[in-house]
Amino acid sequence: MNHHKFLIKFSWRNLGRHPLRTLIMALGLCFGTGYIIFALNFSASGSREIVSDFLAQYSGSHQIVAPDYYPDLDKKKFNPNYIINDEMVKNLDYKVYVKRITLPVFLSGPKKTLGTLLTGLEPDHELTLSKVNKALSQGHFIDKNGEFQILLGEKLARKLGLKLGDEVAIFGQALDGSVANEMFKLVGLMNFGGGEMEENLAFTDLQSSQRFAVIPEDHFHQYISFAQFGTAYPIAPEGTVLVPWDSILPEISGSIRFIDIFTWIVAVIIVVVISLGMGNTLMITFLERQKEFYSLNVIGARSSWVAISLAIEVALLGILGIGSGVILGNLVTLFFHHYPISLKLFTGGKAIMMGGMAIIPKVRLWHFHQYSWQAPLLVFVFMSLSLSLPIYRIIQRSKRAD
Repeated sequence: MNHHKFLIKFSWRNLGRHPLRTLIMALGLCFGTGYIIFALNFSASGSREIVSDFLAQYSGSHQIVAPDYYPDLDKKKFNPNYIINDEMVKNLDYKVYVKRITLPVFLSGPKKTLGTLLTGLEPDHELTLSKVNKALSQGHFIDKNGEFQILLGEKLARKLGLKLGDEVAIFGQALDGSVANEMFKLVGLMNFGGGEMEENLAFTDLQSSQRFAVIPEDHFHQYISFAQFGTAYPIAPEGTVLVPWDSILPEISGSIRFIDIFTWIVAVIIVVVISLGMGNTLMITFLERQKEFYSLNVIGARSSWVAISLAIEVALLGILGIGSGVILGNLVTLFFHHYPISLKLFTGGKAIMMGGMAIIPKVRLWHFHQYSWQAPLLVFVFMSLSLSLPIYRIIQRSKRAD
């Protein structure tokens, strides 16, 4: 025990022999570790906030649909002939779900006729969960008691030559195989930042879409959840399947994963650079103390003792620098939790286009506990590797001195 205490005291004393050099190395470890924790928390929080904001606008966190609604596992295609009913989903919490009907239709205006998707939704209940109404730029949202009202994207309305108050002729195929056609009144325009959503979607109320497509009153296509992002998925009721958002929007899910992986790659590069710098500095420091090591060998200190003392010295430096970095990284994360970062800072004030719509979220940083040990461990492992060569060189020189 006394032997170990002496080694620790000896190593701690050596750190104070060159205080400026020790401070610089400790600060390098501190800022490097702190930045990595911040960067990982920022990446994970950014992904969470952006996806949550995007899903809340329209898509939802998951869908409950009929087994064959998405044919051939292709979520870009769907078969509107497969529907579900209230009885199938009665055990799911209606407070976080909305019913929707989605129909491929043709809209005819003064200028031309174009194809799009007509989405029937429950106006009052939809607005308690989703943020689809946030895109409303002109007019008003669908009236619960109004019949055959429609909302169109601004781009689609311009192409069709329509303005508020105009009637739109819509036709498609009903569930019974007949031709569905009806006149809808344009009551509002939607602005999704000029993306594809403005051309590819039209909205009406659920009852009007049911009457238009001859769908029974208690039947619908999708039961969409707006539960908090990241919560566990429920078990799909019998006769239905659960489709998570990342299966419906694989390109967005892939982009988020790429950003997370890229952040880790950058973190590893930073750690490697810090480790190489430390390895070089330690090599210089140890070589400057060569006479001291020779003297220790003369008085009987073995090479292993010298190596252990150097390892303890670097370990103490690592505990000091990395420990400070953990505190720093978590304090910065806490600061930006209370003061969210607007992504406008990184986009020149422009919105981010995602899934055909523009979003401008503020990223509120959250503390992910795993990064508080993963980042320090990563730094410590590479720091230990950078120590290997200097210690090996010192041991070899000490053996020659013996």
